[in-house]
Amino acid sequence: MKLIRSFNVLVGLCFIFSLGSGAVYAQSLQEKADADRDQAVAREEMKSALDIRYKNEDANQDGKVTTDEYLQARQKNFDDADQNQDKVVVVEEWVIYWCGTAGDAARVRKPLKMDRTASRSKRMDTSKDGKIQTGECVAFWAGRFVDLDGNKDGKMTRDEYISKMMAMAKAMDLNNDGIIMIDEYYISWIGKDKAPARNRKPAK
Repeated sequence: MKLIRSFNVLVGLCFIFSLGSGAVYAQSLQEKADADRDQAVAREEMKSALDIRYKNEDANQDGKVTTDEYLQARQKNFDDADQNQDKVVVVEEWVIYWCGTAGDAARVRKPLKMDRTASRSKRMDTSKDGKIQTGECVAFWAGRFVDLDGNKDGKMTRDEYISKMMAMAKAMDLNNDGIIMIDEYYISWIGKDKAPARNRKPAK
């Protein structure tokens, strides 16, 4: 009986580890952005990752991300994070999706809110060393989960997420034209001082 029980535990652990490993390589932005594999994401690495992310969210490849395209991409985020496909996402799934590991995500209780004055990278880089460590990534996205979980039941539904993302799309669209241009995208992720200027025609 003990042997059978031990075998079942081993099989269960193998499944969990394989699931987590799949999340790291298929979904983790932290992993994708960490080009030099030093377990931290520098600003230039984040910029490169954002270029790819922006292009992927531009569904019709016209060089612009409309708020509708942004929300479509967020729905895919949710579905990719929902590892067991039960239509809800718990904090561990959410943080693994972004950071590749759940870490101490379950211990985070304080919501982390975002607005037009905040950037994700600056909020994550609590050590102010110019790099996002894995632990900083976990703390940030766990805090975001607490904020996104509208009824605070420890489970985020797609409706809860998309409702918050509608507000986020408006916050990112700084000139309220229904399009999140690359500079607005950068500002939301890495801050206005680090974002490249939008290409404009030179004044005559």
